Amino acid sequence: MRQGLGIREQGLGKLAAVLVLGCLVAGAQDIQLGGDSGSAAKKGHVVLLSDALQIEAGKQAVVELRFRVDEGFHVNSHTPTSDLSIPTVLKLEDAAGIKVLGEEYPKGSAFHLAVGEGETLDVYQGEFRVRLRVVVPKGQSTLKGGLRYQACDNAACFPPRTLAVAVAVTGK
Repeated sequence: MRQGLGIREQGLGKLAAVLVLGCLVAGAQDIQLGGDSGSAAKKGHVVLLSDALQIEAGKQAVVELRFRVDEGFHVNSHTPTSDLSIPTVLKLEDAAGIKVLGEEYPKGSAFHLAVGEGETLDVYQGEFRVRLRVVVPKGQSTLKGGLRYQACDNAACFPPRTLAVAVAVTGK
């Protein structure tokens, strides 16, 4: 009887070892896929390229904020083709002395989905620019806000995100 329990215990021990090993392998896969700061799961797939602007103080000026979508990804344009698509929208906070009089988004480009019904989307890929009409005060200030978007690749879309926007502005 002791021997039978020993075999059963060994079997349970082996089962436990297999389960632990399986968890370690799954954990290693999670680390490999999502633990690296450069991985797709952790990246937002859009970066702000503009970091500073110099503008004549007190006069209306047109400035461009430059954004770049990672290669292999796209975001819906400001005016997507479907009501179900999440548009890319720049929302700026009220800043002391900076007046945003208007914004202009670029036209998107056609992107044909290779999955599903093969829908054609209106998207931004690579670099795109949002033009702003502004009036700034003399001296240093910061234009702050967020770019709301949803990044997708050819197979799936990531959850919507908001990229923090902070651009140093010098009014001369």
